[in-house]
Amino acid sequence: MDDLELTHREARISTAGAEIANEVWGDMAFSHSLLCQVNLPYRNPGDHVREYTRTTGKVSLHLQAGAVLTPGGLRGWRRVGLPYGARARLLLLHLCSLAVKQKSPVVETEASFTAFCRKLGIATNGRNQKTVRDQINRMSAVSMRLGWAEGHQMMVFQGMIFEGITAVFTDHPDQLPIWSSEVRFSPRFYQSLSQHAVPLDLRAVRAIRHSARALDTYCWLASRLWRVKKPTRIRWTSLQYQFGSPSQDRRSFKNAFRRALAQVLAVYPTAQVETVRGGLMLRNSPPPIDPKDGGLQLMLDG
Repeated sequence: MDDLELTHREARISTAGAEIANEVWGDMAFSHSLLCQVNLPYRNPGDHVREYTRTTGKVSLHLQAGAVLTPGGLRGWRRVGLPYGARARLLLLHLCSLAVKQKSPVVETEASFTAFCRKLGIATNGRNQKTVRDQINRMSAVSMRLGWAEGHQMMVFQGMIFEGITAVFTDHPDQLPIWSSEVRFSPRFYQSLSQHAVPLDLRAVRAIRHSARALDTYCWLASRLWRVKKPTRIRWTSLQYQFGSPSQDRRSFKNAFRRALAQVLAVYPTAQVETVRGGLMLRNSPPPIDPKDGGLQLMLDG
């Protein structure tokens, strides 16, 4: 990463943080409360890896990679890998937000692929478009199992996130779809999303869009902090299981997490989070954005 790119990111985060701190109204994004606790892969594990599991506390996520129909369907199905990285997170946040705002499991997306990228602040050069297209394919084919504890019961959602996607292909038979004009969430996932949507500040999401770990940390704090009843310490061991890898060097993880956390706190200025000996201290804080201000009455559940 060159100094110029770093400077742009710092300026972007600083500007967003100032707007949010000064209570300038911004648009909302939404994520599922359970997906704020368990994360997608940070990097491409390799297309040969067909399964991925992540467990945090009482919530567990299991993903299984799938296959997509080739353009025109002339060559059948092609296996694709697991969704990963910041682009996959932005894509899922964008589509979940559309479903919540439109109050429908069937969402009409932008006809223009370029407009979608610009909405999230993603450069629209060929490389970026190819990356997002790839994540669209991976996300459209992945099968998810999401389990969580409710009292003495274990609840499980399993199936496809999306029930259907209408894709627009180019004339070239080897090219990926340009974009989908319609996305249909599976009824069970949409019902759960509509009941457990966590409001996020879209300006914050845009500002930290470059970092999968920062996006995960922001979503986690947005879901967690308002529910904290008393000061709660989270140990580095737990944080590493949630936002890193058990096999990762502890010092390396701490440095990476602290960088991501600093960026998150810059765009979530009301978050009461402190680095203490042995981990983090969380204190009760307001949500990053109040859904009532936007005329939405949602259940903020965890």
